[in-house]
Amino acid sequence: MHLFLYQLKLLLRNKIMFFWTLLFPLVLATLFHLAFSQLLDSEHFEIVDVAVIEVNKDEHFHTLLDELSTGDEQLLNVQYTSLEEAQSLLEDNKIDGYLVVDQDIEISIKENGIPQTILQTIVNQYYSSQNLFKNIYEYNPQAIIDGIFENLDMNQDYFLSQDSENTDVTVIYFYTLIGMNCLFAGFSAITLSTKMEGNLSRQGSRLTVSPTSKYKTLLTATIAVFLVHYTKMLVLFFYLVYGLNVHFSSQIPYILLLMAVGSFVGIEMGNCICSLLTKSEDTKISINTSLTMLCSFFAGMMIVDMKYLVLKYFPIGAYINPVSLITDAMYALYYYTTYERYFFNVFCLLAIGIILFTISIFMMRRKQYDSL
Repeated sequence: MHLFLYQLKLLLRNKIMFFWTLLFPLVLATLFHLAFSQLLDSEHFEIVDVAVIEVNKDEHFHTLLDELSTGDEQLLNVQYTSLEEAQSLLEDNKIDGYLVVDQDIEISIKENGIPQTILQTIVNQYYSSQNLFKNIYEYNPQAIIDGIFENLDMNQDYFLSQDSENTDVTVIYFYTLIGMNCLFAGFSAITLSTKMEGNLSRQGSRLTVSPTSKYKTLLTATIAVFLVHYTKMLVLFFYLVYGLNVHFSSQIPYILLLMAVGSFVGIEMGNCICSLLTKSEDTKISINTSLTMLCSFFAGMMIVDMKYLVLKYFPIGAYINPVSLITDAMYALYYYTTYERYFFNVFCLLAIGIILFTISIFMMRRKQYDSL
């Protein structure tokens, strides 16, 4: 207990690690939010303004336009005008285009864009449905008598949409931020392990000649780092949820478990670096930083498509990258209704953590000093 409390005090007094493992992720999360909130605001759907000139009225197409112009999911804002007025409105950019309904339906636009594409899609869909009904009538007139058309829904959706209200593709950046900060636990582990090294600090010299086993030293250090760093992870997570209103899944207990396992992996990565290298603390931290940023890069933090390129060209890389496993597990919770993929990623993280812990124990037991 005395050793554990001593290690805990060393961590709490380290202001540099406090900045990099808590304040820096909070600032980075805020910058992400400021950048992506403007991006999402610019992608909101706007109703298409269209003018309609009915030279020869088409009752079916008129009904279709009326249905698309009303309701909670209104798609069009239709105004019936003359050709001259429609041309004037289009020239003044007050409408996105106009339709001339005669023997055929003609579309006139001023520029290409999403609204114009929607208008073209509506007309194409109308012609497609109309031709389908004509062909059925020509080859099987009995279909009209049997009332087949009454039960025919051309727009029927055969997919069940679940929990799609808050779907947001930018959450991948916040996932990688959480994954990166989990590996930042290695910074504290390196700092604490260096203090325990007999040839790098006076405290380590005293600890080395004491009867305390190296296994106990590593275990108490791991617990101390985990408690401190996991508290920081909780602060970051709840800041994202309640401070920045980032939409994670509703499975918060599973996310908290994932962050705990990810922090464990980060700690053991730091311990493993310390056990394998006899360099200075700054060198070890630089190596840990490089590995963490490399893992974050391939998980999609800087370029979101990088995650899918890795899966396509080097699939095994996604299963040995802790940040990628964390982001993929959170992705599974956000989009999927089952937990198979989530628990598979958690199992892979645990396996990586246990392997790193075993290497750390084995290498620490082999360390010996000629003199202290």
